[in-house]
Amino acid sequence: MSVPKLSSISASLPAFQIFGANTGVGKTIFSAALCRGGKHALLTDLERSLLIKSSKERKVHYLKPVQTGWPEDSDARHVVSFARPDSAETLFRYKQPASPHIAVRTDPAFAGVVPTDVDLVTTVHEYIERLKSRDPAVLFVEAAGGVNSPTMSGSLQADAYRPFRFPTVLVGDSNLGGISTTLSSYESLQMRGYDVPCIVLFDNAVYNNYTEIERNVDTQCKVFISPPPPEIVSSSDADAENLRKYYASLDPWSKDVAGHLLSWHESRLKRLDEMAKSGESSIWWPFTQHNATVGPTTVFDSAHGDWYTTYIPGSKTTALSAAGPSNDGKSILQFDACASWWTQGLGHGNPRLAQSAAYAAGRYGHVIFPECVHEPALGLTERLLRTVGKGWANRVYFSDDGSTALEVAFKMAFRTADIAFAQRDGEDASDYRSGDRKRNFEVIGLEGSYHGDTIGAMDAAYPNVYNKTVHWYSGKGLWFEPPTVSLKNGRYELSLPESFKIRSTQSDTAFTSQADVFKLARDSSALAQAYESHITSILTIALSQNRTFGALVLEPVLLGAGGMLFVDPLFQRTLVRVARAHSIPVIFDEVFVGFHRLGRWSASELLGVNPDISCFAKALTGGVVPLAVTLATEEVFKGFEGDSKVQALLHGHSYTAHPVGCAVACETIDMYEAMLAAKGAAIFECLWEAGVVEEVSRHPKVKGVVAIGTVLAVELESASAGYASTEAAELIRKLREQHNMYARPLGNVVYVIASHATTNEEARMVTGELCAALG
Repeated sequence: MSVPKLSSISASLPAFQIFGANTGVGKTIFSAALCRGGKHALLTDLERSLLIKSSKERKVHYLKPVQTGWPEDSDARHVVSFARPDSAETLFRYKQPASPHIAVRTDPAFAGVVPTDVDLVTTVHEYIERLKSRDPAVLFVEAAGGVNSPTMSGSLQADAYRPFRFPTVLVGDSNLGGISTTLSSYESLQMRGYDVPCIVLFDNAVYNNYTEIERNVDTQCKVFISPPPPEIVSSSDADAENLRKYYASLDPWSKDVAGHLLSWHESRLKRLDEMAKSGESSIWWPFTQHNATVGPTTVFDSAHGDWYTTYIPGSKTTALSAAGPSNDGKSILQFDACASWWTQGLGHGNPRLAQSAAYAAGRYGHVIFPECVHEPALGLTERLLRTVGKGWANRVYFSDDGSTALEVAFKMAFRTADIAFAQRDGEDASDYRSGDRKRNFEVIGLEGSYHGDTIGAMDAAYPNVYNKTVHWYSGKGLWFEPPTVSLKNGRYELSLPESFKIRSTQSDTAFTSQADVFKLARDSSALAQAYESHITSILTIALSQNRTFGALVLEPVLLGAGGMLFVDPLFQRTLVRVARAHSIPVIFDEVFVGFHRLGRWSASELLGVNPDISCFAKALTGGVVPLAVTLATEEVFKGFEGDSKVQALLHGHSYTAHPVGCAVACETIDMYEAMLAAKGAAIFECLWEAGVVEEVSRHPKVKGVVAIGTVLAVELESASAGYASTEAAELIRKLREQHNMYARPLGNVVYVIASHATTNEEARMVTGELCAALG
């Protein structure tokens, strides 16, 4: 796969970025000093293990990606003059001594051609790759201006360089006001996920800024102060001589700082080396058979956009490496093909989401919620009612995750059904409101459905691999085997279960496009009548057995954990119609499919029918923090009104509507709305190119394909199906180890879920690798 141009973690070439808290704080002086210190600092155990077969010493490299004021100003020239690194390079040069976003637009030599952040990152990456070898070296990358100074494109440096996540040497400001600028820069870096092993700044006896800076940063961030450089005099020769003497006097300090950075790098690799083994011996993973994992444990160093930076420990080949990190460990980039369990919406490490979380944590922390309101919760409520709840919902109930959102939904539905049935039967509903009388409710649902792992949510699902070993599980429902749609050999085909006693024609079961599957005109077809007859006859038998149903619960359009099954929308609409004819409330479980996962705010838009109650989570917060909501109509809400507290919805969580989650969700929805405004009717109708999807559907190993929104699911031909199947395990292993894709299986189904920020180019790369892995 043509992975993004990110620099990997290298045992032999640690790279450190030198950011300034402001302009004029001495970045180039410290860059030169660190290059000198890098030459003289003692070799670490890791480096000595690299030198077993080499007599070479550590090399030092310097990179200035962007230089303005060229050629009069050249930071690389200064570093070469006074530090003599093994290499020094400047990649982008502009004449005007101004911020890069201004300099690039005023330099006639570039005719208005503005390099993108991708151009910048790619050029830096290519330079670093040319430096790599087995010999120990160190690279110092000096940024331009301050941490949040713009690049040529206008984006902030801290964001533009984030794909590398270089450990940072922050050059602090020792002058008046420097405490504030330094700490603000430090916080900006931390919020974006940068490690800051140290802060360096000049000594200033008047202000002694370092004391307050040291007191307000993490204890693992060491603060170093150095004497300031000599004053500039009129003679350039005298200036040069004074600087040579200055750097020479600074060498012990420079050696100490460089040694700290190299030791930090060694400790980082040692920790990464041991994480897999330590995790395997102490962590109990969800949905995992520890005796049958798919390949080695994956160690995440970081994530950015759609990509993980994962670390693969090396071998302990020498006595020196046995005591420390391996000298051949490496990192690789892997595409997050499962959207981090379907949560990712706006890319890993999104700075706007991180900032919204930090703001809410700083403003509120957590505050109690019953009979209270705060801006993030109210703002999120307003956004939910104008997006996923538009046209039907009036109330928002907050909970922790998808499963608990469903627990809330069942309580809402059952009360609503109690009241409706009491009114139908001429009974007094007050006894049901107070709990003095209860009906023994079951649910109506689909085989293959999954609504979470709490006890109530499990009981609302057909017996399956997720719940059958749970002691308290007691399935309470009537479950229909669903008709499903998939792309087979280039055609959309409807598969009717054998249990259906339905006569169908090719016009009923074959479609020229996916859009035809969703057409509401199908509601007047013979198949619609057959569906209604089938559902009604089964429900009638169940009701004649004195069974009572308090909710219809559906994962609209796509059954996620059940194998990414694309359920015929006509069948689900018919279920809703029949349920409502019997006064049964309708619940949509949109924990997975909501928030444009399928190309719309809500999958109900695709179905053409609204629920009474609906549950959302996962992409609600863009993939940052847990939060769930249950939306309901005013009729459902009023079922819990009364004179007694007993009649209320007595359900809650300690962290209900926690401000951090609500603030992140507000920002997430705002970003979705902006994306939608830019793209039109949908962020993605379907991210995956139709021609490629059709090609996959014709593959001899493939039984069928579902491609909708950001979801691409491939069902493999297999003697066994379902979650317990291991048919996809080998393909998953190949995708991870040979094709830079971190995917997870669902039995014999291999799926890819992209984020809403995935580019078309990345989507093409992913499908290309999937085709290659299929063979």
